[in-house]
Amino acid sequence: MASNGTWTPEAIRALGPTTDLPTLGTIFKCSRWKSYQMARQGEWERVGIKVIPIGSKYRVVVQSILDVLGYGDAGTQPPSARPPRAGSAETASRPGQGR
Repeated sequence: MASNGTWTPEAIRALGPTTDLPTLGTIFKCSRWKSYQMARQGEWERVGIKVIPIGSKYRVVVQSILDVLGYGDAGTQPPSARPPRAGSAETASRPGQGR
């Protein structure tokens, strides 16, 4: 985590392959209680974050966090800095490009 309390892609990757729900909560700026509530109700999975229940505990797949934040396979560029994918709504609405 950066000194100003924000999580960088590098800091998230440094967590290893999995992390816990309280850490996930700090990344997304929600409380420990809310993180567990969202896991129990399947809300994290609905947004694309993989949560693995192991007995009474949960593990969170770090790569899924990076993917949801837009820092997945494309490196550390945020989604707004990446070129749009072919066929996406962004490319279809650009002037000068036919369908």
